[in-house]
Amino acid sequence: MTALLSVRELTRRFTLPRPFGRRTEPRVVHAVEDVSFEVAPGEVLAIVGESGSGKTTVARVLAGLDAATAGTVALAGRELAAVRTPADQRLVQLVTQNPRAAFNRRRSLRHALYQPLRVHGLGADRAERDALVLDMVERVGLTADHLDRLPSDVSGGELARLVLARALLVRPRVLVLDEPTASLDASVKATVVELLLRLRTELDLGIVLITHEIDIARRLADRAAVMYLGRIVEIGPADRVLSGPRHPYPRMLLASVPVPDPKRVGPASAESLGEGIVGEVPSALAPPPGCAYHPRCPFTTDVCRTERPLAEPTGDGSVACHHPR
Repeated sequence: MTALLSVRELTRRFTLPRPFGRRTEPRVVHAVEDVSFEVAPGEVLAIVGESGSGKTTVARVLAGLDAATAGTVALAGRELAAVRTPADQRLVQLVTQNPRAAFNRRRSLRHALYQPLRVHGLGADRAERDALVLDMVERVGLTADHLDRLPSDVSGGELARLVLARALLVRPRVLVLDEPTASLDASVKATVVELLLRLRTELDLGIVLITHEIDIARRLADRAAVMYLGRIVEIGPADRVLSGPRHPYPRMLLASVPVPDPKRVGPASAESLGEGIVGEVPSALAPPPGCAYHPRCPFTTDVCRTERPLAEPTGDGSVACHHPR
């Protein structure tokens, strides 16, 4: 299938200011290094990893909220500029993880949903904008009654759906979801997940899902990419990467996921994956030489300490490890 979103060798580094009064070398944060992936129409790519792995930085660059230091982001074969035109801003929409922070507490939800239409000049007149807003609100499972309420008058699950409705009103090609279910309870999460599965098919969207929640990634994603200290260490079909990964880092992540029934035998049981979280993520100011994961890896050898592994094809994806399982 032809790629809708194509990311090539994406790198983002931040230069920190020198401490006052000191003549030291500038300190550089290696937030994202040489990240590449593709997303097809109607496909969901989940990006998982610990805090500080660079997931949100990737999301911000994809949405045009931050400029890449190097690399390219292309949509339908056309490279998107670092400074997006209004037309290009519409094409990739970011949905952040806190729906309550996404709305003005003093203005109605109708006002919030009208704003993107006004900014992008969509809808010829008020009647057409009313129709567009109502159609999208109903598409996400709500009614016209919600539009004249304040954000404080609706539930967290309803706000999560309204955030999606607002992003979809500008007719994007790609949605970037940053922890879309992190602030929701279990029953509401299930509703939002089913909504996303339906919308990606109806609207032929490409979706990049940034999440810590492995169970949500398993339910939503077609493919999964695992990031560690700014780099993708493994990418492939979600059902394999999130159950039987070849890289030791995602194996450690999966071993740390709580299992409701410890006696249940499954492909991602702790016995088959080894220990859970071990050690701390190194500083992005001074990434370790060689493989960045080697200080925490139980399979480290001399080559891991000196040579950075390249992403090697695995048939259904790639893995960056000197000793893949």
